[in-house]
This record gives sequence, C-alpha cells and structure tokens, in this order.
Amino acid sequence: MIKKQFLTILGLALVFEGAQCQEHDVFVAHGSLAVLPCRDETSALSHPTAVFWSRIVENVLKTVWRREKSGLEFRQVRNPSRVNCPVPKSGKADYSLHIAETTIEDAGKYICEVDGKIRTLKVINLRVVRVSFSPAVVVEGLGMEAACQVSPGTQSVQINWKRDGKLTWRSSISNVSQKDGGDWTCQVTYNGGVVEATASLQVKGIVTPQNNSVVYAAVGSSVPLPCVFTDGLIPSTATWNRTSTTSYSPLPLPESFNKSAGPSASAAIQTVQDGDEGMYTCSGTMKGLNGETNTVLRRMELVVARVLSSSSSSGNGPMSLSCHLSNPSQITSYEWLRVNYGPNDTRTVTSVQKTKSVRIQEVSEKDAGEWVCRYYGEQGVLGSVTYELHVMGAVKSENSSSGNKTAMVVGLGVFFLVVFLVVFQMYRNYRRKKMILLYPAMETIVHQAATEREQRERSRPKVTEVCVGDL
Repeated sequence: MIKKQFLTILGLALVFEGAQCQEHDVFVAHGSLAVLPCRDETSALSHPTAVFWSRIVENVLKTVWRREKSGLEFRQVRNPSRVNCPVPKSGKADYSLHIAETTIEDAGKYICEVDGKIRTLKVINLRVVRVSFSPAVVVEGLGMEAACQVSPGTQSVQINWKRDGKLTWRSSISNVSQKDGGDWTCQVTYNGGVVEATASLQVKGIVTPQNNSVVYAAVGSSVPLPCVFTDGLIPSTATWNRTSTTSYSPLPLPESFNKSAGPSASAAIQTVQDGDEGMYTCSGTMKGLNGETNTVLRRMELVVARVLSSSSSSGNGPMSLSCHLSNPSQITSYEWLRVNYGPNDTRTVTSVQKTKSVRIQEVSEKDAGEWVCRYYGEQGVLGSVTYELHVMGAVKSENSSSGNKTAMVVGLGVFFLVVFLVVFQMYRNYRRKKMILLYPAMETIVHQAATEREQRERSRPKVTEVCVGDL
C-alpha cells in the first residue's frame, strides 16, 4: 500500500512540470485544531494562483478544498464547517489547511498543490494522537489499561505517560481505585517537537469517600456517614452494616441510624450515644459496560468522644475533666478551651492548657459554663467535645447566705420587741407606784388586800388535804 501511495505522489509530481515536492509530518492531539502548512515562497500575491488540497483515501485522491485562479472556492460537502483555508491578503501566500476538532478519522496523507509562477507540491502526513481506556467503562476493583494511539502509526516517536500532570511509569492497573481517576496524558516526542493528548478517566464506584476513613463525633451530637455511588449501581444492592473494630463481629445499628434512599446511600446517626463506636461498612454492586459486576465498599470507623469528670465529695473541692475517645490512636495532641458568653450574644474562646486532662483546684461560680476539649491529628483539628459545668455549691452557698440574713433580721426584730415590752412594763409599774404614793390610805388598803389574798392561796391546799383525809 505504501508503494502505491508513493507511485501516486510520484505521478502527481510528474504531471506538474517543474514542480517542487516537499513532505513532512504533523502531529496533533485528538479534538484540537490541526494546521497543515502550505506556503508559496516564490509566487507573488499579484500573480493569479490556484490552490488544490486533496487527500489520499484508499489509494483514491479526494478533493478537500480548492480555489481556482479566478478566486472561486470549492469545499467538502460532508464537513464544510471544520475544514477551511484562510488565505491572507498581505505578505507571503499562506495556503495552510485548518481542520477544527480533529478526529482519528482525519488522520492520513494530504497533498497541497499550488499553481502559480512555479508549481509546488507538498505532501503532509497528519498523525492524530488519542488516549483510550480498555475497557471503555472502568469499574472500581477491576483491571484497566490506558493506550496511546498514534494514527497513522510510526516508530520514530517516544511515548511517556502523565497522570494529573505528573509523570507515571505505568499505563495498566490490575485493581483500579478512585485515586486512579483523573486526567491521563500521553506525551509523544518526535523529531522536531512534542504533542500531548489527554483523556479523563472516571472510575465507576463510590466517589465519596474515596478511601476508608475515620469519623469523629461527640456524645449527643449528630454525625453524617457519606456513601455516594456513581451511575451504574445495580438497584437494591446498597447496604449498611456495623462490626466491631477489634474482632469484626457483627453489631446492631444504632437506634437513631437513618439511611437515605436513591443512588446516594449516605446515612446519618441523629444522636450519638456512648457505645455507638465501631466499623460501619457501606457496600454495593457496580455494573460495567460489558456486563461485568463487582462489589465495592467503604469502611468508616466511628470514634466517639466524651468528657469524663471526677470530683471530691464536697461540692467546692478539686475537680478533674478528662477527654476520652474510643480510639485515640490517631490523636497527637489535646487542647482545653473555655467559652464565655457576653452581651449581645458575643462569644469569647480562651485557651486553658494543652493536655488531655484539666484540673480545677477549687470549683467556684466563675468556673461554671462550657469547657471544650479539642483534639488534633497529623492533618490538623479532628473534632471537639463540650462539657457543661454546673456549679451547685455556689448556688447553695448563696441561698444559705440569704437565709442567714433573713434569720438575722427576724431575730433583731424580736429582740427589739422584747426590749420594748420590758421597758413599757417597767414604765407602767413606775406610773402605778407613783399614783399609789399620792394616796397613802389607798396604799394600805391595797397592801392589806394583797396580804389576805396571799394567805387564802396558801391555806386552800391544806383544807383540801384535810377533807380528803376525813373521807
């Protein structure tokens, strides 16, 4: 076939008497603009020139674009918008052919014929570079191979691979994961230049999260468990289960566990309780283009955080607050914070100390409020847990002080009342004596009457005793 093409080109060169024949390669990425150069360096623009662009297809010369000396242009009927030859109005005559959105079918041998003062024949090999994946739909967990196709093929090139802009040595993967997705670039180096073709690889499976992860949540809070599938999930296959982190024995899901419906199998625990820690697994079956299936899954370990408090029997004694996590293996440091609220809902956060536990020597009313334990990992803050400190001793002391003040006021009132009554009685006695001294005879009568009454009171029990004896 190569011999036939050579004979065809040779025949065209012989037809144009005195023609100059040039041939070179043009590499272009699939989907980009291809410019096939054809310049007439000898002819003047004032001289009438005819330009013929043709292509060899199955040993047949087919016209792509041509312009007569009269200026009449002829274009392809099949792709009139993608193929064009913009002729400049000044400078040297440039009759380069432009092909927009180049496809692999555009690759091949093109011939530019310029009929001016000197007939010129230029042969251009358009080589299109394209990246493809096998299979066309890549499913997570299965194999994949990336191919760099140069059409028409040639051995005088060097091929390198890039993934997301970084050089990589492999173009085939036996167990594909979500991290293998992204832009795959084929870099073709040839004599005179470099061309790159890029294709985006989307891996069918669970896109969120891309890897197994650890989720932190405080007791009493809500925590989301994301699990988002790509298109291709077989209906009614997405499931959730919970196992122990140590023995992987099955455990029941929490009571507040809620799973969403649809392609997104994400779930959430509305209220995290102490004991909800464990390994949560989301799984589903994906289907490829050729009917192949594979089960994909993500494991999310839930770590529950809470604050443990210990205090003495007395309400105002020393107290300790400790930050406790069900699995602290990835924790690198802790920090205790105090949160104070001011007027107009202002919020002030103050760092207390960077330890796992904090000790309050003497609990008072100023220590009441929010205490926050923040825990860190290698990537930064992982989460926090809040403890509300209620100081009951301060309230009790305040109530006792108020009661003492009330009792004191009542006691003083009773004391002054008694003193007043004593003074008043003394005053009455003084007045009575003063009035009696004014009347001596009355004083004698009153004294005698009092003496007789006293004698009667003394003799009455004796009379009673005598009577009882006689009976």
